[in-house]
Amino acid sequence: MKYLTSFGLILFVFGLYLAFFQHSNIWYSIFITGGFILFEGINYPKGFSVLKNKKLFLRTWLIFIVIGTVIEIIGNLWLNLWNYPTFNKLDYLIHVLIIGYPFISFFGLEFFVLLQRIFPSRKLQIILLPISSFIFGYLNEYPNIFAYEWKYTNRPLGEFLGIPILVSILWIILLFVLFFKKLFEFKR
Repeated sequence: MKYLTSFGLILFVFGLYLAFFQHSNIWYSIFITGGFILFEGINYPKGFSVLKNKKLFLRTWLIFIVIGTVIEIIGNLWLNLWNYPTFNKLDYLIHVLIIGYPFISFFGLEFFVLLQRIFPSRKLQIILLPISSFIFGYLNEYPNIFAYEWKYTNRPLGEFLGIPILVSILWIILLFVLFFKKLFEFKR
């Protein structure tokens, strides 16, 4: 756990580099894995760790894969809101379903846990967490404008900074990961 934060930061920044300068179609897998590991390293000394209990991690990862699959069925297949123009079926399986949805969920969980620790007031959290999830969403979406790992094909409410407004609003749903918070707390 000693080098987790540094390693996570390196992956996180490398993912951004791949998006902004290399226009890589796998930038997001590296970015979100790095962000998750970065915040895991920050939260671990404070009694929160997704990786401490490997069986629990794997069960939760599978739950997040199922949730991601449902999101893809609704948003991608039924509503045709986005697609992955450069991915074949194997790339899609690996980078979207196996890495993408689970690790953005873990990244979000670690991020929101950190915010709750920094701002312990429940009243402040009621305001701060939805705003933070919206900003978190833009920080995850904006680099893709340069890399186009996914492409939005339908923008029912328009767009802001190249990102559909509906998608921006839906990032608030990521707050559901906080239901998993208690599972990963431990005594120091």
